[in-house]
Amino acid sequence: MIKLFHTPRTRSLRVLWMAEEMGIPCEIEPVEFAGPKTDAFKAANPSGTLPAIVDGPVTMTESVAILQYMADRYGPTDLSVKAEEPGYPDYLQFLVLGEGGLGAPLNGVIGTLFRGPEAERSNWTVGMIKEGFVRRSRLVANQLAKHEFLAADRFTAADISVAYALGIGIGLLEMGDQLGPALVDYYKRMTARPAYLRAAAK
Repeated sequence: MIKLFHTPRTRSLRVLWMAEEMGIPCEIEPVEFAGPKTDAFKAANPSGTLPAIVDGPVTMTESVAILQYMADRYGPTDLSVKAEEPGYPDYLQFLVLGEGGLGAPLNGVIGTLFRGPEAERSNWTVGMIKEGFVRRSRLVANQLAKHEFLAADRFTAADISVAYALGIGIGLLEMGDQLGPALVDYYKRMTARPAYLRAAAK
């Protein structure tokens, strides 16, 4: 069974959401976001970031990589798209975009706005990162103008990856007006799924 080191609303939510969609039992090890970390967590992820999983001899810490690992290790599942399917390039594109292009750059904004000196919270770098987030989100909006989901005309791990990142912008950073109604509606639709609601409640 996968052991997931988890703090609500962090990137470990992606992993828990995937587990709920797949019906995979998951042992949750709670982690205090700002508190002291257990030896078990530090052994699983010396960087101290979330998430971290331990699955037998396997230890992983990158949320998007974990989604693909779960699909391959515990599938087959329609949450993944195979290389021979027409939607495979879109799947890879948006699976990675959710963190590499959208989520990860926002770490600098979050750190500055919530932990930085008050006089520096509206600096040029914060504006540049937020503008880049909005610009890259147009890739998502363009895809959704043609399809209900991001890849292969079905809900996949790419939707989990991107919806989580949009949630940072829409929920935490209150950027919904900048992203536009189509992306806000997509985020609401994805997070209304029963599997998401179960994961978010844990």
